[in-house]
Amino acid sequence: MSSVAPITPSWRNWLGKAYRGLERIADRANPILVKETRQALKSRQFIVTFLVVLIACWIASFTVVAIVGPDVYFVAAGAQMLHVYAIILAFPLMMIVPYSAFRSLAAEQEDNTYDLLSITTLTTGQIVTGKLTSAIVQMLVFLSAVSPCIAFTFLLRGVDALTVTMLLCYLILTSLGLSILALLAGTLAKVRYSQVLVSVLLVLLLAGFFIMSILLMSEFIYDSYSYLRDVWFWVGNLAFLTLHLTTFALLHAAASAQIAFNSENRSTPLRRLMLLQQACFFGWMALPVIEEGTRIINEVLFVTAVISGIYWYAMGTFLTSEWPHLSRRVQRSLPQSQLGRAFFTWLNPGPGTGYMFCVANLTMLFAVGLLLMVFTDQARTRWLNSEQIFYFYSLSWSYVVFYLGLGKLLISLARRFVFVSLTAGFLLHVILLLAGCGGPQVLSFMSSALQFGSQYSLLHITNPIWTLAELVDNGAAVDALTVLLVIGPAAIIVLLLNMRSVAIELQHQRRNLPARVAEDEAQLHPEPETRPSNPWESGE
Repeated sequence: MSSVAPITPSWRNWLGKAYRGLERIADRANPILVKETRQALKSRQFIVTFLVVLIACWIASFTVVAIVGPDVYFVAAGAQMLHVYAIILAFPLMMIVPYSAFRSLAAEQEDNTYDLLSITTLTTGQIVTGKLTSAIVQMLVFLSAVSPCIAFTFLLRGVDALTVTMLLCYLILTSLGLSILALLAGTLAKVRYSQVLVSVLLVLLLAGFFIMSILLMSEFIYDSYSYLRDVWFWVGNLAFLTLHLTTFALLHAAASAQIAFNSENRSTPLRRLMLLQQACFFGWMALPVIEEGTRIINEVLFVTAVISGIYWYAMGTFLTSEWPHLSRRVQRSLPQSQLGRAFFTWLNPGPGTGYMFCVANLTMLFAVGLLLMVFTDQARTRWLNSEQIFYFYSLSWSYVVFYLGLGKLLISLARRFVFVSLTAGFLLHVILLLAGCGGPQVLSFMSSALQFGSQYSLLHITNPIWTLAELVDNGAAVDALTVLLVIGPAAIIVLLLNMRSVAIELQHQRRNLPARVAEDEAQLHPEPETRPSNPWESGE
């Protein structure tokens, strides 16, 4: 009889291909991910936390079943059990994983090992991504440990797959957001005393998110049936997802910029993301008007003004605190054409362009809002009238322009004598706003002739929060025209005083690449060899 050659099973070929594919992925993986994951999974903190989570799930399973008793066969106890498991899972995802990410980057500063990372071929974005991916790996390990327990809740009835899926998505997104925020905090902790302060503030923030998540998870789990049937619930989730993704990208770019060299262009990517976030916000705010009509236009305009004013003031406190001098490397990346200089100059680094960038965006948003108010029917409005909206927009714009411009002038004045860092410039803006809000209040309590501490008066005209709140709650209590005639010209004067520094920054021209650097780049990145593009071309 002739022997038959053995046939190799097809699954072995697929297994070999998968193994070789995993080897290629491991070779191309971020080395920071490999190092951080190896250290994190072998650390005592991770092992203890993992064991505590497993023991807590085991105890919770027996405790809930024992409390329900024999009625477990008839009572739908899945919601109670899911809530307990969600709390157990939220603790490592919202406390342990983000704080581990913070310590992984802060330890590089403490041990002076970041200098070794900075001279490698890894970019700052790859370093931050590697640290973040290590946190994601830890997150997946905790999820794999608790997921069998969550699957057990289906046997107890009372929950559905969609509720569990949405709950896990919320936990994962929150953990990712807190992890990238912790990495940004790790980049700010460059000296030992600041590390202690940042660490304490971060722990308090994480604890606050954990406590708040317990309350929100309870409401969502027990009322999920009514939430999941509401169309606006899904619209709100899409809006939240858009906000989360854009904020995540902004924090990632900010963390990468903090650990980049001073000669790098660290501001332009952030400003592009700010424009993207503003566009997403403007699009979502237009949706209620499209759905409900113009009868809620005033409410939408009010919410848009509040969020836009707070957002651009917060971003402006950082942008106006940037260093005014541009390195040669940054100047080589400036726009060169007349069209590029006309549209993209405000994306260039610098406090002057940053100030005008915030003012221009806020002006555009408020101008569109006022035009919508003028050309829509306000007869059926239920809340704020058109006059209040007009004064609210005008005063909000004036306050933001005034305080940002005055803070920028003070920072420029202080830099003539001492070095003012980005953090110091931000603190100066905060102190200036607090002085404008609290100064008149202190004077009213100290003076016997001005005992009006609990009532609003023109003495508190420098307090934007109280002035705008009184305008919305009780428009008659605020002489809005008088306030606008004082704050409006003051904002214009401050804006004009900043034009000199803005004009100086606008005069920056693009520099050509030095010949020596061009030769090195040509050797490192040679042009691809020209090959025939069709059979009729000669290969010679």
